[in-house]
Amino acid sequence: MKTLQILMSTYNGAKYIREQMDSLLDQNCEKLGKAAFRIVIRDDGSSDGTQDILEEYAGRYPEKVSWYQGENHGVIRSFFELLQRVDASDYYAFCDQDDYWMEDKMTRAVEILDAMRKDVPVLYCCRPKLVDQNLQPLESEIKRPPMRPGFRNAMIENIVTGCTAVFDQSLREMVVKELPQFTVMHDWWLYLIATCFGEIYYDETPYICYRQHQGNVLGTKTRKMDEWKMRLKRFRGNRGNISHQLEEFIRIFGDMGAENENMRLAERFLKVRKSFWARKRFLRDTEIYRQRREDDRIFHIILLLGNY
Repeated sequence: MKTLQILMSTYNGAKYIREQMDSLLDQNCEKLGKAAFRIVIRDDGSSDGTQDILEEYAGRYPEKVSWYQGENHGVIRSFFELLQRVDASDYYAFCDQDDYWMEDKMTRAVEILDAMRKDVPVLYCCRPKLVDQNLQPLESEIKRPPMRPGFRNAMIENIVTGCTAVFDQSLREMVVKELPQFTVMHDWWLYLIATCFGEIYYDETPYICYRQHQGNVLGTKTRKMDEWKMRLKRFRGNRGNISHQLEEFIRIFGDMGAENENMRLAERFLKVRKSFWARKRFLRDTEIYRQRREDDRIFHIILLLGNY
């Protein structure tokens, strides 16, 4: 049977973590013979009693649950540290503290990954089901199209919701080869690696309830006005992040990508920042894209202005 490690980072998650832990322990992948799993948790300096709950679950399920106390580094470094510390497994899954997993989430992911190529890093993710703090479905004004994953998208947009990501040992080894000094989010980093050097499968069927509440570090908006406010805030605060992230990507993996068409595209994308006309030609000649048509149009303007 394959092995799987579910990696959770916690921070002041006492309010919802019991529901999440129970949903993880109810995963049916082991009894169906797909993968034997363990849950490894890093606490990022909680002060609300989260550690007491983790200790309780580790005591009740010592063969399934282990945790350790870390310093407060934030979500990105916390997940990267987990990847560095865990034992070798066939597959790894990122997990947030406040969601709820459907019982066949891991079964579905393992079945897909087992069917994918074995000679490249592979990544599975799915569309999350948006729910409120009581796990009731949320209606959304925003139409979200079927995802079209690819490196030409990954350079400028992340479609991988980290708490749905499941990936193989090969991808984990590429991540921990050298951790980035900067990345927008840990799940975006996985998306870049998988689309540049391997394969990704985006599952349109939701297998997690993605809880939206005031404590979310990041979340998904359901009202158009709220989404536009969030975008404006991100645009003001994140100018230059796309370029900075790609610079780190090329610095770490450039020696692996001399003949890689995706890597050459990323290098060109950074070079055209120096010239409006070069950016205009780049936009005309390449097929970089965001998933939603209106987002694509907005990014064309951002690119022409050189604010990426």
